[in-house]
Amino acid sequence: MLLLLPLALLPLLFGLLLFLRVRRSERLSRRVALSLAGLGAVAGVAATFIERYVLAFTELSFEVARVGATGALLSMFLLAAPLEEGLKVLVVWFSYRRRQIRSPRVGLAYAAAAAAGFGAAEAVLTSLAFPSALTALRTTLSAPAHVAFAAAWGYALGAAHRHDRWFRIAWLSAMLLHGLYDHILWGRGPGFLVAVVPLLSIMALGLFMALRSGESSLPPSLGAVEPPSLDVVRAHLKPGEKPLMTRWILFGALVTLGLIVALAAVAVVVGNRVGIDFTLADESDVRASGPLVLLGVAVLAAFPAAGYLVARASAAQSLLEPALAAALTLGLLMAMLWLAAPIGVLFALAVAPIALGLACGGAWIGLER
Repeated sequence: MLLLLPLALLPLLFGLLLFLRVRRSERLSRRVALSLAGLGAVAGVAATFIERYVLAFTELSFEVARVGATGALLSMFLLAAPLEEGLKVLVVWFSYRRRQIRSPRVGLAYAAAAAAGFGAAEAVLTSLAFPSALTALRTTLSAPAHVAFAAAWGYALGAAHRHDRWFRIAWLSAMLLHGLYDHILWGRGPGFLVAVVPLLSIMALGLFMALRSGESSLPPSLGAVEPPSLDVVRAHLKPGEKPLMTRWILFGALVTLGLIVALAAVAVVVGNRVGIDFTLADESDVRASGPLVLLGVAVLAAFPAAGYLVARASAAQSLLEPALAAALTLGLLMAMLWLAAPIGVLFALAVAPIALGLACGGAWIGLER
């Protein structure tokens, strides 16, 4: 109960930080942002009570331990994820129709404000209903997700007058990723909470790149390490003057798979040397996080290395071939995990966004410019 106020303020703090950052270069209205945060809080209360009523009526739950994986996934992806992201869009939509969202960055800031109010209301109601240290941890981790995923489709909404289809794609992607994030966070045991770290990382990277879009570049002294903005990445994901090099996509997938096997073997050897027990796979046991972290780092390290090698070897002028090679690798991994260990698909989905980002990052360094 002592943590109730900080837990409620945390999403509001994230929303405020984004608002202040965007306000450096865009005209934003504090009145509109506060109104959206208030309406978002009302939407958060409504979503919480609707979810509780539907779950009680259907005898389902978000927790795998209570209803099994199928029931928990159905509850999350057919109820919670679309309902929550849909209500947030409804709150922001009135401002959009009144032409208060004039650019992608304005859309990002206002959507983040609505999501901050939503997350604050949900944090209070959840903490009151299930007071525990584990609930406090989960509520803390849920705050950045509410704001970041809403900011993603808010950015696309701000550009919807030019590319309407991108808003639909952005909203659907944000809804599915938020559902996956919440399934790991609320549906699985504390031993698997470490699986949300890759999604948190890709949220932070995506927000950083979106906030940099439209801003001036860093000083020349930092130019060598200046990360690209979303606009630059989107331009480099289009085919260049050369035709799509299919052979390098297939070769890149093979290279990535080979590096994954080699680095995973190294991780197992290192883990055994330092006493890590790889037989731990109980999601109720926090000690299971150690093997997951070590293997996850080993697997993810293969993607930037392979992206760099493919970009250099193929003399690529765009990120398309390395990105498609990484996507093909992830598809093959998920297919193999589905046959061998279905629970591994959950973690593959969790690391997929950051794996693609790392592959593109490695390729970005190796591009011929």
